[in-house]
Amino acid sequence: MSATHASPTLAFQVFGCRLNQAEAEGWQSALAAEGYTILSNQSADVLCVHSCAVTEPAVKEVTRFLKRQRHRFPKQAIILSGCAATLVGDLPIDLRIPHDVKATWLPRVRAFLSTHISAPSAGHPTPAAHRTRASLIVQDGCDHFCAYCIVPHLRGKPVSEPAEALLKRAERLFAEGYREIVLTGCHLALYQDPTHGFDFIELLRRLCDVPGEGRFRIGSLEPCILDDAALIRLIASSGERICRFLHYPMQTADDTLLRAMFRRYTQADLRKVLDCVCTELPHCGLSADWIAGLPGETAEAAEATAHFIASYPFTGAHVFPYSKREGTPAATFPNQVPPQEILQRAKRLRDVAHAQQLRQLQLQIGRPLNVIPEQSDGAFRKGWSSERFRCRLPASYPRGQCVTVIPKALEGDTLIIPN
Repeated sequence: MSATHASPTLAFQVFGCRLNQAEAEGWQSALAAEGYTILSNQSADVLCVHSCAVTEPAVKEVTRFLKRQRHRFPKQAIILSGCAATLVGDLPIDLRIPHDVKATWLPRVRAFLSTHISAPSAGHPTPAAHRTRASLIVQDGCDHFCAYCIVPHLRGKPVSEPAEALLKRAERLFAEGYREIVLTGCHLALYQDPTHGFDFIELLRRLCDVPGEGRFRIGSLEPCILDDAALIRLIASSGERICRFLHYPMQTADDTLLRAMFRRYTQADLRKVLDCVCTELPHCGLSADWIAGLPGETAEAAEATAHFIASYPFTGAHVFPYSKREGTPAATFPNQVPPQEILQRAKRLRDVAHAQQLRQLQLQIGRPLNVIPEQSDGAFRKGWSSERFRCRLPASYPRGQCVTVIPKALEGDTLIIPN
């Protein structure tokens, strides 16, 4: 398969989690720096698809996309990486890079490109569009094997990046003009510096001392593994060097289901964490993952989770209908919930979470927020506060500089900053 362009063009299509996004961003930047032209559309000579397989619908989405893409652009070279590349066999692709060889993604892609399409234009790297936010992958892998989750089988055991390298990388990102660094991993709470053995909380303390203008945002963080109270106090005392935002993959608030799913906490443990958040970090952005329709979930258990969400100041939620994953214990559990009932329960959780989100956003009107303005659509800019509240600002605010603003209104889920 040969390219028709003198300099080959590449595009990326990324599915799934923040970790997938961060991995693809790194690969894209490396290829652009080598002179490959990166397009924002999917008609490039080569399409790099970084896939997700966390749920069965996610796998189906990737599979449908690949078949549709092959039909639309039959001469395009397609490179597939990520969880679906590890899990799914027969797909219309030209190169497969499963997770167990992910560390060699760049050399494998370079070799493929040198064989199948022309070399890049030497000495003319394609500059990436300037963004205010970057991701920093601090670890990968998980060995907790929750009963419903396929991810540990695909991403492997936990591996952490050395803190010294992470500190240097964060300093470079600030120097390059990024103003927010999102700390990303498969299971952040399992971070352990390979040289000195310290945990994620100590890594955060050291990151706070990195030179440069900007802030750190914690990605999804499992509760009740680290010293949650110490972590919350560190965020509160950081002067917003660490964003006042926490996202917990809680999944359910029913103790029977938590035991069956091999989760390592109870509802009482979750309440203890959230009570600490409310005390130490009032007005903190607070979101969580929830799974509707776990095997064995009764109507009463589903309603208990809905009541739990309504009991705390959640500002966001990711609600997932349970998806049976072959190869996980939960796939063989009795009392599987009917699909239509799963969808109804997911809708119930989303409705409760959305109502709670709007209540919490209303409370932000008149409160000072630290916001980083981003791209403009003409008269306005969008931006995110430290608490991860979506804001709309006048375009006169400088892009990429943290500003203190006071929202005066709420439109949908967006706080409105006046002129």
